Amino acid sequence: MKHIFTVHSSLTYLVAWSIIQHLKLTKEEVLVISAGYQVPDETYQVIPSFSKIEGKGIRKVFTLNTPKSFDRYLESFIQKQDFIAYVDLMANFQKLLVTHPQCKGFHFFEEGNSAYMAKDDLTDLTWNSRKMKYRSSTFSKSWWQSVMRALRGFNLRLQSIPYHYNAYTHFENLSFYCFSENAFYNAPAEKKVILKPEADQLFIQQMAKGFALEQEVIWIDGSNSRYTGIEASYYHDSITEAISILQKKRDLNRVYVKLRPGLSSGTGIFLVEALESAGIEVQILPADINLESLFIRSNECTVIGNLTAALEYAHAFGHTVYSTYYLSKKKANTFLDRMDGFWKNMKDLSQE
Repeated sequence: MKHIFTVHSSLTYLVAWSIIQHLKLTKEEVLVISAGYQVPDETYQVIPSFSKIEGKGIRKVFTLNTPKSFDRYLESFIQKQDFIAYVDLMANFQKLLVTHPQCKGFHFFEEGNSAYMAKDDLTDLTWNSRKMKYRSSTFSKSWWQSVMRALRGFNLRLQSIPYHYNAYTHFENLSFYCFSENAFYNAPAEKKVILKPEADQLFIQQMAKGFALEQEVIWIDGSNSRYTGIEASYYHDSITEAISILQKKRDLNRVYVKLRPGLSSGTGIFLVEALESAGIEVQILPADINLESLFIRSNECTVIGNLTAALEYAHAFGHTVYSTYYLSKKKANTFLDRMDGFWKNMKDLSQE
């Protein structure tokens, strides 16, 4: 029996890896399908997602019937073996995977924010088509996209499979694998499998780039202005206030900073400059460090951020977490407002 995992990020691979350890699967039993993520582990067989290899233009002619083309692609790796699928969300190619004739069952595992929503709406259940209107005119873009999907083999039944995990919470023999009790908020507790990765595992050490911090301050930079629409100045003001509060409460001599994705230098970054101006030593964490692995390997740290799911993982792995969003003089409605458990775990520096 094969066990097939779909991943797209360092977090989803870390969860998949943790499931493999939990189930004590051999490398011969595991197949990982990666959508654009360069898996840093050569232990298990990794193949690119079908969407990455089917090509564009004329190449799509040869894969016009996507479901049947996907089946042929997958069969070249599984060689007639039955399999169990592990998916983060039910996007189009996950739908193809779980409806494959040789798929004998599937489970969900967490991929971040979507697993922590306490409330859902129609957009969540139809996320694959969220840019389409519910009503479309003939020859409109959404009408044409619907026709093309049908022509490419995504029939009505396949397209009707819901995107979000909430639609599957009462499936028999289906489990939800996660790091935190807050994940899969509306799934029955008996269906959740809480994963406990071991800090001394070599892979965890590699993902954490060798870091293991003790009672340090870790600050995750990121204003999230693209989600909130709030001017960066409000984010900056909350940083300044947070530094002032922290310095009054403790000896704040050093802070480890994780910059936003794609950044490796603190030059011109407000958080770094504000900390240094306050006489605090700043250590920039490697750009490619996996924060969840760092939290697993570290002990009794204080983790600070604004609006980021990484704070939830810091709490899940035993650290004290603060959100500077509490200090912001201006707030906006965001997807995090629906993450009830997230806010129960966040502390407010001004109330400490």
